[in-house]
Amino acid sequence: MSSISEMKWDVVVIGAGMAGLTASVYLARAGRKVLLLEKAVEPGGRAATKNIAGSWMNLGPHALYKTALGILQEVGVTPTGAMPKPNSLLIYKQPKGGDIALPLFQFLLGSFLKWSEKTQLIRFYAQMRKEDTSILQNVSLEKYLETRLPSPRVRNAVLALIRTSTYCSAPDLLSAGAAIVQLQHGQVLYVDGGWRTLVDPLKEQALAAGVTIRCGCPVRTITGNVPEMSVSLKDGVLLKAHQVLSTVGPKETLALLDPALQPEDAAIFEQLVPIQAACLDLVMTEMPNPKTTFAMGADYPWYFSNHSAIAKFSDNPKQMVVHVMKYLRPGEDSNSKQDEHELEQFLDLIQPRWRLHVVQRRFLPHLLVSHAVVDAASGGYAGRPGPVVKGRKGLFVAGDWVGAEGMLLGASLASAKSAAHCIINGKDHSKEGNSLGA
Repeated sequence: MSSISEMKWDVVVIGAGMAGLTASVYLARAGRKVLLLEKAVEPGGRAATKNIAGSWMNLGPHALYKTALGILQEVGVTPTGAMPKPNSLLIYKQPKGGDIALPLFQFLLGSFLKWSEKTQLIRFYAQMRKEDTSILQNVSLEKYLETRLPSPRVRNAVLALIRTSTYCSAPDLLSAGAAIVQLQHGQVLYVDGGWRTLVDPLKEQALAAGVTIRCGCPVRTITGNVPEMSVSLKDGVLLKAHQVLSTVGPKETLALLDPALQPEDAAIFEQLVPIQAACLDLVMTEMPNPKTTFAMGADYPWYFSNHSAIAKFSDNPKQMVVHVMKYLRPGEDSNSKQDEHELEQFLDLIQPRWRLHVVQRRFLPHLLVSHAVVDAASGGYAGRPGPVVKGRKGLFVAGDWVGAEGMLLGASLASAKSAAHCIINGKDHSKEGNSLGA
């Protein structure tokens, strides 16, 4: 540790998740001397994958949007995997009580929907594909759908698809513009071997470019301004840097700053509301209903997917990785025991006797999905901070809560590239607020 404290780094990057690793590659390839710090014992953050009972399991269900492939390929990562198949179920409440699981073809072609409802759905998707999302950033998804889909049943089916693509169960908060972009670019991959197959080659690319990576190094404070900045670690080590890039969450970043940002500069960080989910992750030997590989709640914020039906997560052909999830309402408390019981009942409906085939289970009651809802009231993407931190010259941020582009991993990668380019091009204060400064 003393060797890294004896040097002055061009950039200290805090957080070795996907954003931190990606930004460090761009910076090092541009000739910057980069130190990448991670508080955990290994890189990856929320993209970490664990081997559980001989199967590789992500932290909850992960899907890689194909729109993220461009940046991954730029930094030398080419994922392998496959697209989910459209043989899904939609779960509706029945008027007289109980639930009904409708295969997608039956929902579209059967008698469940009236002809007028089918027409609504067809018209919506035809218009959605060419929608100008820039004018919908400050319109809530709830308001947008109510003006286009009078039928509650059709509206809930569309909401189920949007929950799956955004991981957000708050149509009254979520920007319609941001949500529709996710639907327009909705092709995803389930990645073979889990997301460690993204993290590991990213780490290799960073090391090959000359990045110094230190894990088990939690940060205590960030002080100073460009070109004299300091990062102190919780073990007392003091690091010197010209500039600092934080890829941890918004509130975590604010907590590291000494002195604190002025209230008017901190406000854009503080207003962000994280998205969480309750996840039941399973390693199983078989599925009672093997043809059911994907299901969504139309009247419930539920999700089910047998990821092993699409991609490879184990060398054991008799084992499969299954994820069941409840999208939690952002900003509200939830009952963990009730959520777990609800997910078990959901599985009882679509996979009866599933308990007989469980090898191992893991319940994550409050899994952090994203650090921020793309909030319509704040202007959609425009309500997120840009990579250049106003009020602290030399400090930059990246992550799924930063920048005017994308959600989830897409936002993380885009903001990581943007922040790196701002540093490389010397844009440490000329482009503040929400800018992508390429």
